[in-house]
Amino acid sequence: MNSSPFVFQVDREHPRLKLALVFVLVVSWMIAFAILNTLIPSAGLNLVAGLAATALAALMMRVIEPVLKARWPSGRVVQVDDSGVRIVLSEQIQRQAKANEGTSGLLWFFKIPRRSRMPKGWYVVACALEQNDDYLAVYTFASPAQVESLQKIGHFTELHSSKDQKTEKNDSLRVAGEQRRLRLAEEHRWHDGAEMLYPDFEQYLTRLSEQFSQWLP
Repeated sequence: MNSSPFVFQVDREHPRLKLALVFVLVVSWMIAFAILNTLIPSAGLNLVAGLAATALAALMMRVIEPVLKARWPSGRVVQVDDSGVRIVLSEQIQRQAKANEGTSGLLWFFKIPRRSRMPKGWYVVACALEQNDDYLAVYTFASPAQVESLQKIGHFTELHSSKDQKTEKNDSLRVAGEQRRLRLAEEHRWHDGAEMLYPDFEQYLTRLSEQFSQWLP
């Protein structure tokens, strides 16, 4: 009899939430500009009111964002139990790795090439379970110190960029083959990987190492 699944919420910044934040930004700007435009006199285009409205709208979005993230989940979760691991969306299984079938685990990381919503110098850290040529990929964003901490849980390999492929010609066949496998797993992560918060990702790895230690490198 299977134990109750261990459930991880994923994809906190889902498309519907992003759309809602854009809506909040636009509506907040329109309301703020309408009020400020009446309070701040201007003969022509009221640039001062426009700039002030932009600042207020951005502030409103920053206040609303954590509230929405806490109360509006994506509906997508990662479940871990005795039967294996699954990515589930609205009770429909999207990806799964079954406990009674051969599974290979891949662990990798790479530095984020340019600043986006993560601080400069942070990393993408990922874990993929490959079974029957299908990949169940989970990832998080981590600081350099957090990457070092994760090395204690499993063996993570740095994924080289495609620009480094030429240098790999001088590497061993094993290293080159490993990089090819990681690039394939990274493609799956990019398209449909499940994003976790760092503490959840750390707990996910611990859960895998305790329950399916044969899967991890």
